[in-house]
Amino acid sequence: MIGARHHTSCSAEGCRTQIKKGWFCPAHWYAIPLALREAVLAAFNAATAAHCRAPRDEQEQLNRAYGVAFRDCLDHLRRAPRTPAQSMSTVAIAADGARVTYANGRRL
Repeated sequence: MIGARHHTSCSAEGCRTQIKKGWFCPAHWYAIPLALREAVLAAFNAATAAHCRAPRDEQEQLNRAYGVAFRDCLDHLRRAPRTPAQSMSTVAIAADGARVTYANGRRL
């Protein structure tokens, strides 16, 4: 179908956030250390560049390296400590000085 957009879910375990491109939603992507993000991007780009251009053995090696880098990202997310829900709320101060708490864009 022309003009159709493909949406998929974040690859993080248990996350159902719809994403348009990439592997993870922004919250999970930026929870991955920069070194792992750069490694998976480099491995993906190398595998993509070699697709149908490099000998089969080289393509398989690059694909395996990409798979390892991707699994490293998933493993990091599984091991990373969860952020408590209380830490994800925003506290604002109203004009009268009272605390106003928001979570997910809604006033609590």
